[in-house]
Amino acid sequence: MSYANWIPDGVRREDGIDLIDAVLAPLFVLASFSTAAVGSLELYDPINWGFEDILYAAGGSEITLGFVVTMITIVTAWVTNGQTSVDDFTDVETITLLLAIVLNVSMALVPLVSNTVEAQWFLGWFLVMLNGAAFYLIAYK
Repeated sequence: MSYANWIPDGVRREDGIDLIDAVLAPLFVLASFSTAAVGSLELYDPINWGFEDILYAAGGSEITLGFVVTMITIVTAWVTNGQTSVDDFTDVETITLLLAIVLNVSMALVPLVSNTVEAQWFLGWFLVMLNGAAFYLIAYK
């Protein structure tokens, strides 16, 4: 069942960038920077929050606002763009999607992965590029 039919035609376009992807893409990039520990976005007025703010922490695992935004963005892009099956992707594209999701979840739940990515700047930038490729596959393919 495709949930893409639930989105009004004025918001979703079949042949280009739709409104949902145009809003989600910059938000996803900012959240990816924070999740990969290469940058962050913080606001101080009128509310004080940032993508690196910890929403829940236990046993060394930290669920941050950036992680939550990243996962919500991926799921929203998947649902609104009519991607209901992995069969639409080639093997390399499937590996890219799975690796991006696994690394994002591992960054939040596995302290060793999180500490390693934070200590090695090139791994953080690799995760940002991987997230960009995964979002491109979900939103624009």
